[in-house]
Amino acid sequence: MTVIRRLALYVALPLALAVVAGYGWYRLSDTGKRWRYEDKLATYCQGLIPPEESAGFTDYDTERGLPNDVHRGGSDGYEFCVVGKTTLTIALIPESARDDDGARGVFDELRSSRTGTLPMSLGGGWHGYTDLNSTAVVLDCGNKDASVVVRTGRRGRAVAGRTTAELAAATAVRAAEHWDCEARPGGRMSPTPAEPEEESRFAAKGTCAGIPMRDMDIVHWIKETPTADSLMTETCVLGETEARAEELFQARAYFGPFAQAWHPGGEPGRDAGRHGSDFLWATAECPGTSARAVFTISTTDYVHEDVEDFARAALKGFAERSAGQRGCTDLKLPA
Repeated sequence: MTVIRRLALYVALPLALAVVAGYGWYRLSDTGKRWRYEDKLATYCQGLIPPEESAGFTDYDTERGLPNDVHRGGSDGYEFCVVGKTTLTIALIPESARDDDGARGVFDELRSSRTGTLPMSLGGGWHGYTDLNSTAVVLDCGNKDASVVVRTGRRGRAVAGRTTAELAAATAVRAAEHWDCEARPGGRMSPTPAEPEEESRFAAKGTCAGIPMRDMDIVHWIKETPTADSLMTETCVLGETEARAEELFQARAYFGPFAQAWHPGGEPGRDAGRHGSDFLWATAECPGTSARAVFTISTTDYVHEDVEDFARAALKGFAERSAGQRGCTDLKLPA
């Protein structure tokens, strides 16, 4: 009996030491750290966060790097997840969906506050935008009338550059697989674009092209970005330079799920109109989707004269250029 006990001790002790050593390696080694990180991601945010693209935001920290994930909105809701100091809204949005102005939903996330930087193309054939504060990627589903949307936000002052766009894109691809959305991803993304600068109103060749400004002397400069069919939201800013540079007019276009989020019409079938004296909108039918594109122009508080005729002409020129570039038809303008 003594011999058996000694043999058991000789067997158990090395096994225990091996278990302790293995646990210590799992907890302390770099490889173990990555394994723990991947284990957490398997269930974090429905498993939609890609390990490789997210690691630069978290340094493989499973506590501070992955602090919160939540599903919002029931069976037709969306995922809201935090990766480092970046937030991600991830959703499958049917083309028929519209905002009902009820409880906060995914369209409120897509309509988050605007920044001073204009939305710019991601490059590589990816649909979406980046404005250096947030980034969005949209994948259209070829097998259903819906699209996968991933939009990032930030906590802190970090610029949403190329790595943020790559995180959003890789997340969108995983989400498309998760929701059985047959989508075609893009290729290599462009480097982080430079922020657009003010230019002469006579130099419009991008998103401001088409707006008749020759006789509009209160407009001293424009700010625009290059146009691209993959850009899901476009902006053109017209401004003045008096005591300081101020924005006078903001023209915007929204496509796909962003058009669904921003549609200003309160009643079904209202495809053009105005709100008050400083906001006009138009819509158009675009190929490949039942969601009408939305075009808007707003007048800021720095305009102190009657500019309604110009605002209407500017909206018309902006919408015709943007809609024509994408093959959109049936443009409806406010009466």
